[in-house]
Amino acid sequence: MSVDTQIDLEEMHGAIVASVRAAFPSLSTVGDYGESRKSLLVPAVLVELIDMEAAPDDDPGTEQLAVVTHWVARAVMSFKEVNAKIEVRKLAAALGHHVHQQRWGLPVAPARVTVIGPDAFDPDMDRFEVWAVEWEQVVHIGASVFDDAGIVPTEVLIGYTPDIGPGHETDYHPLDGELTVGGE
Repeated sequence: MSVDTQIDLEEMHGAIVASVRAAFPSLSTVGDYGESRKSLLVPAVLVELIDMEAAPDDDPGTEQLAVVTHWVARAVMSFKEVNAKIEVRKLAAALGHHVHQQRWGLPVAPARVTVIGPDAFDPDMDRFEVWAVEWEQVVHIGASVFDDAGIVPTEVLIGYTPDIGPGHETDYHPLDGELTVGGE
């Protein structure tokens, strides 16, 4: 098992977009920052990383920076769509369910949905109904100081004080069965 939980944010974007695209094949557009707001094919979902904040309580002990990433996925429908107001809400609810607890196939904390609601979004989107699903995920930025190099133990040995340490190697015994405290 790798101890490296380093995240490439571009890879995470791609994994989120691919997951949404696979889960909602009837969408005309699933994308992120590069999608034109003027010629957007709808229904659509647009994913965006909106900010990151330090997560000091989630220090992985690897000298990586733990951050809480805040994401938004906007469900977009034409206001001309039949029942557009209810349909955009249904899409946002389904999208929220899809995002809930997702890890996107990456070594990140599970997604925690924080808001599902209307979104003012962008003046170019005035001809659309837009609802947003917001969530947060803890990720680790930077490389781990651990490189998985070295010897993987294959046997657990037990020693009892004071017969431990150098010179007492023969006093250690393989662990067979369950370990009990105090030799009970």
